[in-house]
Amino acid sequence: MRKVKRPNRGIKSRRHRGWVSTAARFLLCAATLAWAQEYRVTSPLTFEQAVLKSLHSHPELAGYQHQLDAANARAAQAGIGPRPQLGLEVEDVAGTGDFSGVESAQTTLGISWLLQGELLNQRVATARSKTAVIERQRQILELDVAADTARYFLQAMAQQERLVLALSAAEQARNALVDIRRQVNAGKVPQADASRAEAELERYALAAEDIEHELEISRHRLAAQWGERSPGFGEIAGSLSSPIPFIDVAQLRAQVADNPNVAIFLSRERVVDAEIALARAEAGVQWRIDVGIRRLEATDDYGLVAGVGIPIGRRGRNRSELAALVAEQNRYRAEMDAKELELETRVYTMAQQLLHSRHVAEALSARIIPSLERAEADTRAAYRLGKYSYYELVAAQQQLIDARLSFLETQYRAHLYLIELEKLTGLSLTQISERGK
Repeated sequence: MRKVKRPNRGIKSRRHRGWVSTAARFLLCAATLAWAQEYRVTSPLTFEQAVLKSLHSHPELAGYQHQLDAANARAAQAGIGPRPQLGLEVEDVAGTGDFSGVESAQTTLGISWLLQGELLNQRVATARSKTAVIERQRQILELDVAADTARYFLQAMAQQERLVLALSAAEQARNALVDIRRQVNAGKVPQADASRAEAELERYALAAEDIEHELEISRHRLAAQWGERSPGFGEIAGSLSSPIPFIDVAQLRAQVADNPNVAIFLSRERVVDAEIALARAEAGVQWRIDVGIRRLEATDDYGLVAGVGIPIGRRGRNRSELAALVAEQNRYRAEMDAKELELETRVYTMAQQLLHSRHVAEALSARIIPSLERAEADTRAAYRLGKYSYYELVAAQQQLIDARLSFLETQYRAHLYLIELEKLTGLSLTQISERGK
């Protein structure tokens, strides 16, 4: 990571104090010093640290643990069957003749319960299958959180490097102003060139201030990913100039099947499988056992009573419910195929854009920027000899700055494509690079 070079204090020197306006000196120095002082007090933040902090402390991820706790509690509750029923029945009492009073009463105290062993096991299996969907939903959110964090990290890194470039351009403008002023004193160029150079320096100072504000916004967005209201880290570690890795498009497309956005449909399909098995179990015969003891007042005797209850009717009473569940299962399969095709297409699109950005970045760094650097140096030398005008000098300098900005923006877009590929395939940036070799 290139360190930010502070503007030369020569701006305030006695020799050149009148050459640069107070506004330009204040903006440039204040922006640079405030930025540098803030970043000195805390340690740099790496990409891996930012992602891990987000996955550990992102506010939305905390809710999924409560969902899992609730799902596990419901699964435990599903294993509890209906309570046995205790019944008291009195017969042949308060009638007429021999059955008047309670002398002929028959009192039965009994207990009954449903035999639901298999049904309870299926209810537990159905409840537990829903936890897999929650796990997939959490994995999807984790991918989204990691991708968002990576984007905010790259935004902050890009603003940080734009600030470096803006300060470098301001330094170049300051040096050019010194050189032009010397040419004015020698009578080689008009005073208007010096005035234009002063305005150019102020413009670069304002641009640096604008970028500094954008950098602060990006840093706050990044810190919010792990619940901080203000950044507690220093500068962003790393550089957008790092080379773009080679990738294999076919291998990346094959990796889409493991994406949680696809796998969640398989988990939902398995939930429906469990619900179908539960519906079939509920349609089966559920026996009820009754056992008790009977008291006969007339003979002062006791006896045991027992009974069995068996539901009657056809087993296919819930045929429509089963048909609805099968249709829902088929829908999940169709949606899974559609989602997989959609993600494969997005992987192909992102990969092609990444390859193009890589090609553009290589052309800029290897051929265009070196050529413009030579052109700017030649133009500056020719201007000193009076062969070129100030406008030609500024044009050459601006072309070089624009090319460096284009390289930075191209690298920034390429890294964004890498983040999207990581989100779509579930692979880390390192794995994407290794699979492309």
